[in-house]
Amino acid sequence: MTPAKSCDGCGLCCKLIGVKELEKAPHVWCRYFKRDKGCAVYEVRPGGCADFACDWLLDDQLDEAWKPDRAGFVLHTSGGGKTLNVDVDPANPTAWKRAPYAETLALWARRGAAEGMEVLIWVARRCWRLEAAGGLRDLGVQRDETRFASGGAMRRKGSGKDWPASP
Repeated sequence: MTPAKSCDGCGLCCKLIGVKELEKAPHVWCRYFKRDKGCAVYEVRPGGCADFACDWLLDDQLDEAWKPDRAGFVLHTSGGGKTLNVDVDPANPTAWKRAPYAETLALWARRGAAEGMEVLIWVARRCWRLEAAGGLRDLGVQRDETRFASGGAMRRKGSGKDWPASP
């Protein structure tokens, strides 16, 4: 049996994924994440964090090369598993094009197309679909710009706990 994978200070999802409850926009580091220490509020993290599922953690077939902080992107699904999202770190927008990633993602796009699945490459707000026949289709800007400016303590819905100030 393969030992369970661990984030081990990776935290790339803490940069790339937006979290409404924390008023944390996508593509900026979460104020609660510290390299080599992880999340300072992990035990009481909001649903937006707790519900996120990193495919590298879930898929035993993805080796250490696919760990987000090494690969430069986070894999996660949506649409009931019909869409594989490749959220690429805008600081390294071509990370997904390196071997073995580009070849494997293209293979998944070809194999998944017959079952109505798709592979989307996201760099910030812009999206491309990997076509089953090969190549990329530019879908343009697909995500709205997210801005938050509360600056105050935030309340986790239903928890009654105030979020602490940044450490």
